[in-house]
Amino acid sequence: MIDLVSFIEGRYVAPFMVIGITGSVAVGKSTFARNLAENLSRHGLKSTVISTDDFLMSNKELHERGLFEQKGFPQTYHIDQLEQVIKQFHSGEKSVDIPIYTQELADIHPNETQTVELPNILIIEGVTALQLPAEQLDLKIFIDANLADIKKWYLTRTLEVTALAKDDPSSWRYNYAKMPLDEFTKLAMQVWQTTNQKNLDDYILPTKTLADVVVYVNQQHDIFDIELK
Repeated sequence: MIDLVSFIEGRYVAPFMVIGITGSVAVGKSTFARNLAENLSRHGLKSTVISTDDFLMSNKELHERGLFEQKGFPQTYHIDQLEQVIKQFHSGEKSVDIPIYTQELADIHPNETQTVELPNILIIEGVTALQLPAEQLDLKIFIDANLADIKKWYLTRTLEVTALAKDDPSSWRYNYAKMPLDEFTKLAMQVWQTTNQKNLDDYILPTKTLADVVVYVNQQHDIFDIELK
């Protein structure tokens, strides 16, 4: 991470820079982005992370457009709204209000937004981060790992967060938490194959060729190599 921070410092041109971070579902994008922002901030570059999930279409809009089964694919995001945020910061806006995607609702929050203050470095993480126009991203990072490890992380995370909903009838995961473990595991991996694997193969992996940096993580989610292009 230290080498990457130094690399970014060398690429930074004041007053504002945008970094896009992508990779498969469950590969660790959010954690990596948060750690990178903390390291950059310690080096005097105020860094803020936002997720492309905050620019997903609402479930209502996805249903209306017949896109709900493709949720997470590029066509289900308001990429144009994310582009506008970047343009606003480049034009000197000191703060911008953006939507909030909540895991509790698995949807865009209907009544709340979040305010993002102008940072030195805006880090955009998510499966569609590198779908932004190339000229809007000053640095593109792709996080890669063994597919078997990614699928294991996906299943583990899905089982854990679903188990936490077993006593919460208000959660959309509540009924799934009541399923026998083997049945739910089978269902989760079917979702992986029909949605996440397709998203990875058709949309996410092709953006790896656009990346300026490829970060490789091992079975423990630790970085073991960074390829600077």
